[in-house]
Amino acid sequence: MGMAMSENLLRYGNVAKPLVLYNRTREKAEAHSSRLGDCEVANSLPAAVSVSDIIWLCLQDQTAVEETFQEILPAEIRSKLFVDSSTTNPETADSIARRLSDRGAFFVALPVMGGPPLALSRSLTCIASGDRESVDRIRPYIEGVGEKPGAALLLKLLGNFLIMATIETVAEAHAFAEKCGIDTTNMDKLLRAVFPLPPHALYNRQMVTGECFSGKPLVEVSKALQLTGHVMEMAKKHGASVKIYEIARQHLEIVQENAGPDADITAIYGAVRMESGLPFSTITE
Repeated sequence: MGMAMSENLLRYGNVAKPLVLYNRTREKAEAHSSRLGDCEVANSLPAAVSVSDIIWLCLQDQTAVEETFQEILPAEIRSKLFVDSSTTNPETADSIARRLSDRGAFFVALPVMGGPPLALSRSLTCIASGDRESVDRIRPYIEGVGEKPGAALLLKLLGNFLIMATIETVAEAHAFAEKCGIDTTNMDKLLRAVFPLPPHALYNRQMVTGECFSGKPLVEVSKALQLTGHVMEMAKKHGASVKIYEIARQHLEIVQENAGPDADITAIYGAVRMESGLPFSTITE
């Protein structure tokens, strides 16, 4: 995701060149730099921060975010703007914003919705929150929604709720149809007629073709479980009833048990199939 985003910033963002890259695995940054051109690879995170006015981050998980900012905070960061496109819980984003502010730096939370293919096609949904001046500095790239950094993460988590509910709905519809003796082709036609556009069309295709079991994952189930954990924490904190989401998360756990942590999120279809007395996968050896 970060590689696709940095490529678009370089190609279309009218940023100063060379673009400074840093990755904890230096070989990845070197390969990305060689492919893009007009980039230089920093030897360390502090080195990257020291020569940059805007530092854009996209990290694997909340632990990586916290560790990265622990390394950044002792440096001279006054007046620098940090933009974080990682997914954390809202409290973490607000805490980082306060700590950066105490050091004279600025922060915009910018979680994104959509996978690497959408990032490459410049079609990500970006949800920005931060103080107005900071959001204005990155407005050429996104549209902001508010001033409290945690608000962006809340919206990202709510967006994930909609995604999981949609996957669960499509999976249950297919399993229901099969148990009733309806041919997969006819169910596919119905779904494409009623919901011809993404996200329903995307998840439907994954299930009908069997790509949810054997193709390159849209999102690995292990990552989905981390994110859905944040959503469940938020729902519990605010006393919200999210029954369909709870079921979808239980199905993610079944997917991981049967297909491993790198299985696709849409293999929820397999979990629903198992509960309906069908084989997990539609693919026969």
